[in-house]
Amino acid sequence: MEDHGEETASDRRDLEAVYRTQAPQLARYFRFRFRGLEDPEDLVQDVFARLAAGRPLAELRDPEGYFKRILRNFLIDRHRKRRRQPVFTSMDGIEPGKEPDQAHAIEVEQMQELYRAAVDALPPRTREVFLLHRVEELSVKSIAGQLGISTRTVEWHIGEAILRIGKALNKG
Repeated sequence: MEDHGEETASDRRDLEAVYRTQAPQLARYFRFRFRGLEDPEDLVQDVFARLAAGRPLAELRDPEGYFKRILRNFLIDRHRKRRRQPVFTSMDGIEPGKEPDQAHAIEVEQMQELYRAAVDALPPRTREVFLLHRVEELSVKSIAGQLGISTRTVEWHIGEAILRIGKALNKG
């Protein structure tokens, strides 16, 4: 993905405006479509993480069309992942894979260090919410109840963490 430079206050306002108008409608859609199979707020966060990682909305001629394309691609990717079934084949006569080379191992280690540093650099509440969501795998609603904050605040913290971590990884 291209590096589009530093995020501006305008980019953040644009994204927040789209979030305010689209997130409730999108959550209702996911709630209807998946009926309790998955947390709609988590799915909304995943869609907005993709939107935030893309081009600034101000650069787009058709932001609504771009959002719909991201949503469409998200649903296609999700459907493909769910359709995949494990394939079991005989391993007789198959050579084991070659060990990753040292350069690859170093690259992975560096990326993990960047990720840990980015998570550590998050504001305390944002880090707490992010870790509860991604490590402890708590739902947005559970986190809100546990911390005594609204689900929208939890969603904001998760989105903020994803944005900041993504930027840190892109800089590294």
